[in-house]
Amino acid sequence: MITVTTLMKTQVEQLLDEYKKVRNIDLSLEQFTYILNLYPSLIVCMCDGVLDKEEWDGVLRTAKGLTLEYTSSREPEEAEKLEQSFRTEFRYLLDNIDKWQKKFLNALKNHIAGNKLDKEFVLESMYLFANASDGISAIEQETIEQLSQRLALEF
Repeated sequence: MITVTTLMKTQVEQLLDEYKKVRNIDLSLEQFTYILNLYPSLIVCMCDGVLDKEEWDGVLRTAKGLTLEYTSSREPEEAEKLEQSFRTEFRYLLDNIDKWQKKFLNALKNHIAGNKLDKEFVLESMYLFANASDGISAIEQETIEQLSQRLALEF
């Protein structure tokens, strides 16, 4: 049943609510939105069916970078917990691409519509992750092009 409250929530907020029913996470909407913006990059990492060590290292660096965005150096325990949370969710999403792909891409397309900076971030992130190991393969390039069309990115 759709309530008035549900109608007032953005598609990203609705996705976060649904995601939290499956995953026991303590991420803010803003933090979850970063994960959403990086989701196409995770698809690119897995498009050849293998997560290379270099790709996983890139995911770990991303988790560390996101943690720095949200914590200060005065709270190391909190920072470690948040970084672990990002790593865990990235790993979960990598392992469950098919389960969430349609929902994440629909919410992301809606979220970035009309936002050139977010679109650039999504596209640049896909190329960055694709280039993590031995350049961009044909399947990675094809996946980036398909996702770019799906998300209405300029490439």
